[in-house]
Amino acid sequence: MKDIILKICERSLSILAYIFPLVEISSTFALKVFLSADSQFLRFFYSTYITPATDFYRANTYLCFALMLGIFITCAKGKVPFTNGKQKMPLTKYIRFNVIQAILINVISSCISVVYSEIPLVIQESSVGLIIATGLYLWVLMLIVSSIIVIIFGRVPKIPIISQAARLQMQRY
Repeated sequence: MKDIILKICERSLSILAYIFPLVEISSTFALKVFLSADSQFLRFFYSTYITPATDFYRANTYLCFALMLGIFITCAKGKVPFTNGKQKMPLTKYIRFNVIQAILINVISSCISVVYSEIPLVIQESSVGLIIATGLYLWVLMLIVSSIIVIIFGRVPKIPIISQAARLQMQRY
């Protein structure tokens, strides 16, 4: 029973880390993607679920960044710094790898957001801009969803370049 609870906790923490890239990419592209759709359901979903998360993220950008940085450093080192006893609690490689990989996806999402904001406004507001925004949003969203599905089944998502970078970060300490 203890092993099952441990596996559920491992997978839940690994999945929870993907909130960072989801909110990051949604803060840039969700407004354009969801409100350009003709579906009332998508507009309702955006205003009910995505808007509160992105508003909190925009209002507390530095707090979210500090939290993500702390989680990244903790996972890279492999031990939780604050525990009750004298020993530090070790994190499993599974959690460490998945959390670091999620944070690296967040970094890529941030870069995509910055590059997109540098595109001239004339292009951003055109049909081409909508296609680019929708494509980038769906690409990152599919990356996140596929990673979560793989984690649910207890495997490690293998994403080219990102998985190698996560493995390197784990080996540093």
